[in-house]
Amino acid sequence: MTVSGLSAATVCRHCGESNSEHAKFCVNCGGALGAATTTLPPTERAAVKPASVPPPTTRDARFADPLIGRLIAERYRVLELIGRGGMGVVYKAEHTRIGKILALKLLTGELTRDGEQVARFKREALMSSRLSHPNTVQVFDFGEADGLAYLAMEYVRGRDLGTVVSEAGRLQAERTARIVIQICSSLSEAHDKGIVHRDLKPENIMIVASQNGDDVAKVLDFGLAKLRESSELSDVTSSGAIVGTPYYMAPEQIRGEAVTPACDVYQLGALLYACLTGTVPFDAATPMGVLTRHLIEAPVPPNVRVPELSLSSSFERLVLTALAKDPSDRFPSAAALKDALVNELRGAGDNVELLLDSGQLVKLTGDDQVATRDEVEDYARKLRRRSYLSWSLLGAGALVLVAGGVRGYRSLFAPPSFQGFELEPNNAASEARSLPFPLDVRGHLGQRLDQKRSDRDFFRIDVPAGGDVFRLSFEPLPNLASCVVFYQADAQEPFGRYCTAMPEVGLDVSALRLTPGAWIVAVMQDQDTYFESGAPPVYENVSDEYRLKLGPGTAVPEREVEPNDAAPLGNVVALGATLRGALAWAKDVDLVCAAAGAKRVRFSVQDSPDRPRNRYSVLEVTPRGGPDNGVPVRVHRSGASGRPSLHDVAGTWRGSFIEVDPAAPPCIELALSPNPWGPSEAAVTAIPGSEEYVVKLEAP
Repeated sequence: MTVSGLSAATVCRHCGESNSEHAKFCVNCGGALGAATTTLPPTERAAVKPASVPPPTTRDARFADPLIGRLIAERYRVLELIGRGGMGVVYKAEHTRIGKILALKLLTGELTRDGEQVARFKREALMSSRLSHPNTVQVFDFGEADGLAYLAMEYVRGRDLGTVVSEAGRLQAERTARIVIQICSSLSEAHDKGIVHRDLKPENIMIVASQNGDDVAKVLDFGLAKLRESSELSDVTSSGAIVGTPYYMAPEQIRGEAVTPACDVYQLGALLYACLTGTVPFDAATPMGVLTRHLIEAPVPPNVRVPELSLSSSFERLVLTALAKDPSDRFPSAAALKDALVNELRGAGDNVELLLDSGQLVKLTGDDQVATRDEVEDYARKLRRRSYLSWSLLGAGALVLVAGGVRGYRSLFAPPSFQGFELEPNNAASEARSLPFPLDVRGHLGQRLDQKRSDRDFFRIDVPAGGDVFRLSFEPLPNLASCVVFYQADAQEPFGRYCTAMPEVGLDVSALRLTPGAWIVAVMQDQDTYFESGAPPVYENVSDEYRLKLGPGTAVPEREVEPNDAAPLGNVVALGATLRGALAWAKDVDLVCAAAGAKRVRFSVQDSPDRPRNRYSVLEVTPRGGPDNGVPVRVHRSGASGRPSLHDVAGTWRGSFIEVDPAAPPCIELALSPNPWGPSEAAVTAIPGSEEYVVKLEAP
């Protein structure tokens, strides 16, 4: 986004976010802005920017909004719409018990039934409520009432920094430094608590004019923030595998690496650059182009980009240090960047002491009509004291009310009922949600648990008696390979681990034997190593859904039944009959044995007669019994070419004839191995697939 010369606001058709009329992509969702977007004049922009500007049709109809005038949680009266965002709507509201104004963010409609969105909303409330710095928008209260999840927060009378820069063209160095010093103060508190913002941009910084005309900065929208190394908050993320706004993203953030405070420092460098020059450090025709330039190009120095800027060499060096590609070359923290900016201003003779005094900052933006955290908390304490007195007077009868209150509380705050979508948190077996059988659940592999572990979704199901064969299907994700793992409820080791190895590859196990009882099923990213380049990075994806289904199945005589990887679970093929199977997940092994009754038999195997197998893998057959016991043979599809060997066969493989011992019938073991006749980039672990093999038992 170029932030210079803004005279109107362009509304994104995807998410409703307000953007510069010259912007090519949305600052909120990254979507392309084009002719279908709506442009609003500056007079139509919201004075407060906690979410985004609604389309004109929404604003024209706001008096028909059923929430206007409604009392939420018996104390917050909705007055007027401020904006809409990806997670709901923000209203100006009155705290009716103390007569003060605040902002009320509501998660409404279908989002309240989406467990992941509710969890993300709760996370924003929890994170923001831990922050109390005057340069951070304060969160007072969070709860659920009448089917609405709400977040009560500070009402800020001001404009976002993007608008301020747009109207001015660019900001003077002194004004920019004073604003960013305050942002650094807000982030320093967050970083000390382990919270990384991850989406710093001008649109997430509110600028309030103080009583003496100074700029007071307020950082908002910690909704994308991540509390580092905290399992309680590792359940959700923002809308995409890469979280953030392309114009301000750090290189390591783009690569999907660990999100640390250094990412915020880089984004502050980009924000400094935008304020000083009126344009972002890197621009391109597409979001991917912007991300690529962040990764490989050095920023043009501000004085070169805008020759008339006349920025001091020390200030310019400060900006470029914050924008260093390598996190170790940047300022080590937001506090260190703040100190450098303070020294820069002091060297120029500016008085910055007021900016470093939290108490004075609070006084600068004091407004008797706007609620403060202390006032809201005082009201809550009065309620508690009144409640204590009431309980003491009621005596024994209070026990009955307590019991009823507990039931009501549990009912009010109980997790939403299952609507076909996963309910977070469910990152461990102990958090597995009990779901009905047949199982049919959709979900996201969202925010990773840490740098080395993907999001994990655990579900608990009770497999009914009366049938022992079931069908498992998994609709895949486009950007990451997945694993479906089965555990018996009281087992530590998995019963089965079904990993797809590649993105966009699903599972369809038509016959899977499961004993009746409780089972735990988990979905997670497949992070095994399949190529010499190493294991894949840990990805995130909340834009696309997977779908996991488990229901009744049917065993067909001529097809394999899982599990069948070892005796006595091997599948049996009769003399003259055929059996079809597939090695559909990584490291799958199938055992096929001769049926009783025949005296002398041999196995024949043909691979993938219907369509070619992927070139990275080849079917490997290992006889178990007879003269060739334990000697593997690779069976290539008919027509395949490569260097001949005693262990490679193109077409149908036929083993030696074997005398059948009824007590220990002969078998063959089928698996996939890396293909020596395959591409030059050989796989180190065979890639599975749904291609079938055909086994036949023949007589002399």
